[in-house]
This record gives sequence, C-alpha cells and structure tokens, in this order.
Amino acid sequence: MSYTIDDTELARRSVQGFGEMVAALGQGISAETVVRRANALGARIEAAAHNPWFDAAIIPVGATPPDDDPRLPHCLWTLVDAVPGRVELPEIATPCMGIRLDSTFKTGTGNNLIIESPSLTELGEINERAYGETGFTPLVSALSDARVHTHGFRENGTFVSVALTLSVGDDLSIHYVATEAGHRRRGLASQLVYGILTAAQEEGMLSATLQASADGLPVWQRLGFRRVAMLRGYLRPDATID
Repeated sequence: MSYTIDDTELARRSVQGFGEMVAALGQGISAETVVRRANALGARIEAAAHNPWFDAAIIPVGATPPDDDPRLPHCLWTLVDAVPGRVELPEIATPCMGIRLDSTFKTGTGNNLIIESPSLTELGEINERAYGETGFTPLVSALSDARVHTHGFRENGTFVSVALTLSVGDDLSIHYVATEAGHRRRGLASQLVYGILTAAQEEGMLSATLQASADGLPVWQRLGFRRVAMLRGYLRPDATID
C-alpha cells in the first residue's frame, strides 16, 4: 500500500496517536476502561474524572461524532465544529503537529548527551513537578504497552529531561515531554526530541506527531514540526475541569 504523508495525513496520525495514548493509559488500569469504537478512541478513567487529557476520547478523522453516552469519557476531542450533547471549551484547544521523517528531515551530528530510558515512575514524577499534574504518576506507571518507550537525559545521575513515545504503525507519537525547573532554557527538551526523531528515522518510521501546548509550539516549529490541524475539546454541558 502506498500513500502520501501530507498535512491531512499528519493530522490524522496526530489525532490517532493521542487516542491510542489515552487508551493505553486506560488499559494499564483495566481493559474495561478502554473506549475503542469506530467513532471514539480513548478511555473512561474514573481516577482522572474531569481531566480532559486523561478521561478522554478522540473522534477519528472522518468519523461522525457519537451521540452522548454515559459510557463515553468526560471530554471528546475532534477536528470538527460540533459534537451532539457536548459544548466546546475553546481554551483547551490544542494544535496538532507533525513532521515527515523522510529525506526532508536532516539528521545532525548530535551532541554528547546520552539518551537513556527512565522508569515510567521517574517520567511521571518529572511531569508532575513540571506541570503540576497531580495523579499522573500512578496512571503512567501502570502502562504495560509494548509500543511505549521512555527517553531521557541525566545530569549528575538523575534524570532531568524526559519524553515518552508510542509507536502507531510507522508514526511515532510523542507525549509527556518535561524538564525539571532548574534545568530549563538550555535546550535539553529540544535536544532530546531531536535525538528521538533521528533514531526513529533510522528505524524506518515515516513520521512523528504530537499535540502542542502554547508554550511548546515555538519549540516544535524550530525542530521542523508543522501545525497541521486544531484539536478541539467538547464536554458535557454540566461538566467541570480539574
């Protein structure tokens, strides 16, 4: 099968990667939490109720949004402009980013930092400190998906910058990039992601995708990621955000 990895395809891959990541988090807790339908992919995670990033599902690109159902998560994410029974929360909309790992992606000479694999617990704790996202470490520590890999840099024996990746076919979905407060503004996260992308290209992956925060958007653009879509979050009318 041949296909073109254009911006539309990168958007589809970014959305799919987000859904697969949430489903993997749910699977780590219990298979019963996972939502895997033709028009919804994610998990109904009670421990993260009212968190739009974890108690969430994506609507695959091209799918018709589902009617509301109590078995669906707190937040439904989609590229379209309406979801039955749901209200958009504009402030949580997030850009989908993508990059092709073909000949247009230029690898460099690298640096003297060695990428290692932190434990899931270490990755979770650094993310919690970086973003104030309490309760994340138990979720990520329970992951048991063979497609998941952790990456990080150490300084003085301790991990200070980390990221997690999930392989979805020939796309590398990047998540949970974080750097300890005392080690920021040195380009560690950029160097880490660049090393991850270089290794992914060498392994035959064709693209990498992610969802960017407002602060992270310029970093990803400097690395060559393009903004390919806007992912919008829809909640039930009476829902709240934690």
